[in-house]
Amino acid sequence: MQHLHFLKNSVVFILFLWSISSVDAQNQQLELKISNDKFVFQDKYYTSGLHISYRKNLEHDFLLKKRENQELQLNVLLGNETYTPSNLSSFDTNDFDRPYAGWLFISAELAKIKSKSALFLALESGITGKESLAGKLQNAFHELFNIEKPTWQAEIAYKWLFNFKIKQVYDFPLSESASIQNQTSLSIGSKDMYLKNDVFLFFGKFNRLQNSYRLYAVDSESKKEFFGFIGGGYKYVELNTLIQGSPFNDDDPFTSIAERHVFNLQAGSVLRTKRHIFKLEYIYNSKETPLSRSHVFGAFTFGFIF
Repeated sequence: MQHLHFLKNSVVFILFLWSISSVDAQNQQLELKISNDKFVFQDKYYTSGLHISYRKNLEHDFLLKKRENQELQLNVLLGNETYTPSNLSSFDTNDFDRPYAGWLFISAELAKIKSKSALFLALESGITGKESLAGKLQNAFHELFNIEKPTWQAEIAYKWLFNFKIKQVYDFPLSESASIQNQTSLSIGSKDMYLKNDVFLFFGKFNRLQNSYRLYAVDSESKKEFFGFIGGGYKYVELNTLIQGSPFNDDDPFTSIAERHVFNLQAGSVLRTKRHIFKLEYIYNSKETPLSRSHVFGAFTFGFIF
């Protein structure tokens, strides 16, 4: 029943943030993001994700001070992620190159966006284990499409985990239709501890940084955007509980070693109209455990502004 309590608390938390953020019903955005490696005909590692995001432009100070020519934004995300080994039919952990793991979580993030930079501060909390519902959702999907069900043998056990995340973004305009963006991210907590840096090239038609979807900025008055992006980065990993298990207890039936050095590449495109958002992207990750291999998956996002 832990997952029911978590979902109930998550809903209450979202309603609380909604109520205190502002009384104005404008400059808001709701998104659904579906990630799956079936987009590239694979079924392993980070195999699927479902994320629902609510974003709101804040008119007044909220924890952070809003100064002239700066924007404050609240981002709330409810997500479910599924991780599996490449061998889905075996009950023998000797055949696994990573553990089965599910992650059901909620995060609240504050963004302070300037003309050429932005700061993001986030708190994330969630649960692992059967209570995350990842295994049930994946098996239901496989059954619906008559695909062999994964065994979900020796899944990472139930834990309630927390993260604090900070991201600093700097934008370097090259022209009206091109810019380079550097993103540095740090995560500290009981689920993830890492330091990450990514560099992206954006090209096409986009708005100024403070009301551009390059930063998921919410602005119902902004002009249409249609741009592509390509980039990549490096992540140094100190802790990944979905692979290593918890450093505070040893109740996981099977764990693996997390690779310290992980590289990624990303490419995609975005269309934002007056009221709708469409985003398609593909992500490549280098191997995350000594026995695993690199992995590619796709993600599609649909959103609307109100």
